[in-house]
Amino acid sequence: MIQFTLLKNKSGNLAGFRCTSHGKDIVCAAVSALTMNAINSIEVFSDCKFNVDFNEDGGFMEFLIVDEEIEPAAALLLDSLDLGICSIAAEYENEIEIFVKEV
Repeated sequence: MIQFTLLKNKSGNLAGFRCTSHGKDIVCAAVSALTMNAINSIEVFSDCKFNVDFNEDGGFMEFLIVDEEIEPAAALLLDSLDLGICSIAAEYENEIEIFVKEV
C-alpha cells in the first residue's frame, strides 16, 4: 500500500509531499506520473526553490518547497497534485493512504 503524505508549512500551505511503499502497478504508475509532472511543472513554471529526495530503486520520494512564500503557480500545481492523488485514493481505496503533516 502506498503511503502519500501531504506536507504543509507552518502557514498551513501545501509545500510538498512524501510518497513511500508500493501498490498495484497501475496505482504506482498513476502516482509516479502525477508526482513527476508536479515537480517538473513547478520547476518550469515557478521560481520556487525546492529539495527532492528519492530512492532510485523506487518506493520513496520526497519533494519540499523551501521558500517561506510559495508562489501562486506552485501552490496551484500542488493543489492539482492533491486533487489527483485524492481521486486515485477514492478509486483504489485499498491501495493508497493519504496523510497530512506539518513541516
